[in-house]
Amino acid sequence: MRRVLLILIALALPAAAQQEIVLRPDLPAGEEWYTPEADNVHVKSAAEKWVRNVQRPTLEVYPVLRPNGTAVVIAPGGGFNILAIEHEGRDVARWFNQRGITAFVLRYRVGPRPGETEETRRDLRLKAAVEDGIAAMKLVRQRAAEWQVQPNRIGLMGFSAGGALVVGVTTQAPPEVRPDFAIPIYTGLAGPYTVAPDAPPLFTAVTWDDSERMVETATSLAANWKKAKRPAELHVFADGGHGFGMNRKNKASDQWLALLESWLVRLGLL
Repeated sequence: MRRVLLILIALALPAAAQQEIVLRPDLPAGEEWYTPEADNVHVKSAAEKWVRNVQRPTLEVYPVLRPNGTAVVIAPGGGFNILAIEHEGRDVARWFNQRGITAFVLRYRVGPRPGETEETRRDLRLKAAVEDGIAAMKLVRQRAAEWQVQPNRIGLMGFSAGGALVVGVTTQAPPEVRPDFAIPIYTGLAGPYTVAPDAPPLFTAVTWDDSERMVETATSLAANWKKAKRPAELHVFADGGHGFGMNRKNKASDQWLALLESWLVRLGLL
């Protein structure tokens, strides 16, 4: 009995990234790891590190001992300036791992783009991020068997700017690259998008006390999925602010993970 319990405990332990894949070896490295300001509301410990100036996108692999066939690529947020890679990336990957889902944390390009101006800044950075999201989806689907993942059960999730990446990939990528489920969380978008007649199921969440743009984006996402007659689930929480991610705040937004888990179960992904 003791041996069985030890095995079960081992299976439940949070995983660490066991592999890092460079998506664009043609690009030079340039990323910088740094400690956020101590008064940043999203920082959980003094030792926490974030990353900025990512010039060469990479994918951190979080496998599980007994994969259930589902996988998700996670894009942290940070306004296309930095990546809040812990509470919107690695912590999320571990949460999925504990449920048998193979996870990948995407370090997409953030920081200044060549030739950008104040007017083109957001569009150029979003374009680079979407390109990196497409590259990540292609790689995971091509190598699905390596991680015991079903190629038709690969989703894409992102927070804030990472959520804009999710919507961009979901609405711009060809069908063979498109995610099988999409999870943009508290995101704001730049530019129009079109929801395909076969768009994947969508789960999106935001808080009422976030910015007006974030709330409008979430509600319009659900409305546009509705117009395309595609399944979507929208949650607007009373409070929790922007950037809650995996950080519990004793606010209404703390419910989002339980609701996401129920959604995944109903889709047969968990």
